[in-house]
Amino acid sequence: MSVATNISMSSEAMPVGDGFAVSFSMKAGRLDCEWSPRVPKGRKARRYLPAYRLARDEFVRRLSERTGVVIGVIEL
Repeated sequence: MSVATNISMSSEAMPVGDGFAVSFSMKAGRLDCEWSPRVPKGRKARRYLPAYRLARDEFVRRLSERTGVVIGVIEL
């Protein structure tokens, strides 16, 4: 089993604007996010993308700092 699949960590809810928040978790080599109260929908959802990316990058930075593992994220 690789080091990446042994990593397990979760974040607190991080605000991204207008009452929306996102939290992240890494488990078994997989990065997941959960939105609160729900995932923003439609064209207006794009306005949350910069704040989402900042929150995601901060989570990945903390995860890397805690584990000593270099982590990369690819957006599709």
